[in-house]
Amino acid sequence: MRSHRFYIDQKLEKGAVMRVQNEDLLHQWLKVFRMSVLDRVVLFNGDGREFEGFFEMLSKKEATVVIDKENTIKNTLKTELHIFQAVIKKDHFELVVEKCTEIGASAFHPIVAERSEKKDLNSERLKKIAIESSEQSGKVRVPEIFEPTSLEIAIKDFDGLPGQGEMLALDFGAESFSKAFEKLSAPRIGIFIGPEGGWTDAEREVFKKNKVKCISLGPQILRAETAAIAASSLILLS
Repeated sequence: MRSHRFYIDQKLEKGAVMRVQNEDLLHQWLKVFRMSVLDRVVLFNGDGREFEGFFEMLSKKEATVVIDKENTIKNTLKTELHIFQAVIKKDHFELVVEKCTEIGASAFHPIVAERSEKKDLNSERLKKIAIESSEQSGKVRVPEIFEPTSLEIAIKDFDGLPGQGEMLALDFGAESFSKAFEKLSAPRIGIFIGPEGGWTDAEREVFKKNKVKCISLGPQILRAETAAIAASSLILLS
């Protein structure tokens, strides 16, 4: 039986004896998963590695975990996917973070689009959702959650990242995604998903000016969160 996985914001090394005082983790271990001394646990801290160990001591206030194994990671993806999601309703944006993290997205960049109904998000809650989804899906890196910004600044930020990158924007009525997907070759891809009302003509001009190719997922009109999940699946799981 596979041990439960947990994210922990501490240094992890094989052979280490870790002292853990995180209240949320202690509550999960004792109250949710009913763990006890000598039970095994899998830990990761987002540095790309995963470790296993056992509880030497476990109480409401503190736990001691003996790390005795470093696991071989087999589920790493070749493509680094950045989701540029226009700000939408809170629960819908949270769904995007949850499901796209499970699929393998590397980062989320909220965009304040001209037709966004909301202008802000609870970044701390989104980070918590990303951690929980990473724990569940076996990821060893937790996606970064950026603060909401404008479309033009987001494009410049993506361009400024190291390495080769390609940008695509989902836009109903544009070129078929299947044709564009065949030409994708960059190790880093940014996908822009608009709000429920879609992109404005001014935003399309921003894409054109910055050589962001507009593509369509097909003739059906998808909700913003559905489009984000579908595009992530096509890019990362095909």
